[in-house]
Amino acid sequence: MLVRLIMTAIQILLAAVMTPTFIEIALLAYDDANAVDVFGPLQVFASANELLDAQPQNISKPRYRTRLVSLQNQLQITLATQTRVLCDTSLAELAQFSLDTLLIVGGTPATTLSQDQTLIKPLQDLLSKARRVASVCSGAFILAATGVLNGRRATTHWKRYAEFRTRFPQVQLDIDALFTHDGKYYCSAGVTAGIDLTLQLVQDDCGQPLALETARQMVAFYHRPGGQNQFSSPIKGLRELQHPALRKAQQYIHQHLDQALEVAQLADLVAMSVRNFSRQFSAATGLAPSRYIAQARLNQARWLLESSDLSIPRIAQQCGFQSSEILRRKFLQALNVAPADYRKRFSVYREDLDHAS
Repeated sequence: MLVRLIMTAIQILLAAVMTPTFIEIALLAYDDANAVDVFGPLQVFASANELLDAQPQNISKPRYRTRLVSLQNQLQITLATQTRVLCDTSLAELAQFSLDTLLIVGGTPATTLSQDQTLIKPLQDLLSKARRVASVCSGAFILAATGVLNGRRATTHWKRYAEFRTRFPQVQLDIDALFTHDGKYYCSAGVTAGIDLTLQLVQDDCGQPLALETARQMVAFYHRPGGQNQFSSPIKGLRELQHPALRKAQQYIHQHLDQALEVAQLADLVAMSVRNFSRQFSAATGLAPSRYIAQARLNQARWLLESSDLSIPRIAQQCGFQSSEILRRKFLQALNVAPADYRKRFSVYREDLDHAS
């Protein structure tokens, strides 16, 4: 009898140890929300769970349980892609569930919703209950409207910068950041930056190796640091210009980064005066041509450090820097990290991370 009782007790203890706990995630969405803002973070959490389930040694680590929450009265919402989505619950009912992380997605209606006190007041009540809170893209407007970002560092999509700064002057807006982290509050820039932010949340919860493997599973870069400029990569983050002449100049820049690139040369290429080209290019990209070129060089160097085994001098040459020392100074100035250290931290080819526990 005693042996049976002992065995039963052991089985109960083992079951408790081997049953993973859950990190409860609530994503707040609404009609015309950006689909990537919704499905990008959801897929990051789902992929992390899949990897955890595939590794027996991680049986006791927490898993993610996500709920899609409607900010509106109806559970069915229609995203900006015209995709109809059935939410798990509504904002009014969310208080009855356990809540660890609250994530507010972005979309065109976010600026209007942020002025609706019937939404902001119950949201304020929920924020104090969450361990951490995040916004994606223009979702920062809704978060800022609650007042919790006052005096804190935050970011949003660069196109919304002027409007955000006017409406929320007490927020320390960092338009150059892909995502920010201040206290328990995270904010990301436009669209795909929400994936970068969510990978950071996974890293905070489960460590860098799992976040790295999650990024690889999703064929996403791991990872663009939060302080990095929003015009972040020659592959991701740069918006192809619509104006044919400006697009031609843009493509030329990225195809000839190893060469000297003068504004007068680009203006001549597209048959514009230097003044007219500079004005139109700045309006289209948000950056003066010379700054855009400098940023493109830095982004290309960062991407090569992440995704190739080229030597740093070779990367400097390919990206149009006169020497590896100049590349180093530019990295320290923009990202506060040297190229070699950046590669150690963020390269997808780090072998020591492949087998890390």
